[in-house]
Amino acid sequence: MMWLKPLPFFPAGILTVNRANELLSTCVPGSFLIRVNEKVKGYTLSYQSEDGCRHFLIDASSDSYGFLGVDQQQHASLAELVEYHKEEPITSLGKELLLYPCGQQQEPPDYLELFE
Repeated sequence: MMWLKPLPFFPAGILTVNRANELLSTCVPGSFLIRVNEKVKGYTLSYQSEDGCRHFLIDASSDSYGFLGVDQQQHASLAELVEYHKEEPITSLGKELLLYPCGQQQEPPDYLELFE
């Protein structure tokens, strides 16, 4: 498969919240993954903070991406959302910078069909 532009993150595919917590528990603060939400249609960004794992729903209902109830900034793609939050915290009071992508280790990953 040929990518038009490299992604600044590794999609984690379809993961439960428990599996996301498990994967991120071994990662340093600032680590994150984007997963297909198992309960709600859409995506969730799971983030490892110094206090544990936090989860942010991503609104992809229109032609843009942004965090539900947190970030009013809209982005044209998931890649742009991640790039923006490498420099800007997710919440106005937080320190949630997206520093270290964490993705599936299995080959082939189960998210490839999302990009075909």
